[in-house]
Amino acid sequence: MLSDNARKLLRIMVAYRHHFGYMPPMWQLQRRSSRRPEQIRAALQELVDERYIKWQPGALPETVVILEAWEREETGPSRRRRRR
Repeated sequence: MLSDNARKLLRIMVAYRHHFGYMPPMWQLQRRSSRRPEQIRAALQELVDERYIKWQPGALPETVVILEAWEREETGPSRRRRRR
């Protein structure tokens, strides 16, 4: 399960890439997420660790390659719907 920062950053990057055709630079990530650069780098590293994106730490955010655009569902006991 992703942290709030990582989840928000993933959604921003997916939407920005879809709309503009390229990945957002750091200043756009800061503006759109209201996070500091160190928080953005930590969230990017979390996304790398969880295999949602490919990115070399220390590289520009524009070099990110999205592998999975949506957060995975937890694999736990399934809930059954109540029948009415």
